[in-house]
Amino acid sequence: MRKQLGPNGLGATDSHSPRTFSPTRLSGILLIPCLALSAIVLHQSEGQAQSFLQRRIQERMQERRLQEEAKLTESQKQQLFQVRREWLLSSHDQRLALLQSTQACLKDAQTFQDGKECRSKRRQAGRKLLQEGRQVVKAERQRLGLSPLPTDLPFSF
Repeated sequence: MRKQLGPNGLGATDSHSPRTFSPTRLSGILLIPCLALSAIVLHQSEGQAQSFLQRRIQERMQERRLQEEAKLTESQKQQLFQVRREWLLSSHDQRLALLQSTQACLKDAQTFQDGKECRSKRRQAGRKLLQEGRQVVKAERQRLGLSPLPTDLPFSF
């Protein structure tokens, strides 16, 4: 292999051995890893931005709820507590049945897909039960002249 200087003053070789790379070949080799790395970095930063935004929204909603609760009279707080407590106690059997049916479903599950369906059914039933509780609390809040709870926050004491 004999080195020669090309018209641009850079060295050139007569042949390309497996250990030497032309700029074209080198850029082709590096292109795929660079694109993959770029895609990963962009995807991660997008996810981080989204999770930051979601956290910020939840924080503001929590702040709003705490400010609103600070304005409640002791009587209003007690009435909301009573309604929430009564609903939790009255729905105890439903929640217990949901847990037991999920347990039985998972015991009978033979495949990953069966387990996935059990979890999906449990989530749907749990959401329905939670929605019922929200409706009870929403009605009481309206009766007390308060604004309704945000739809994506579970009710709390």
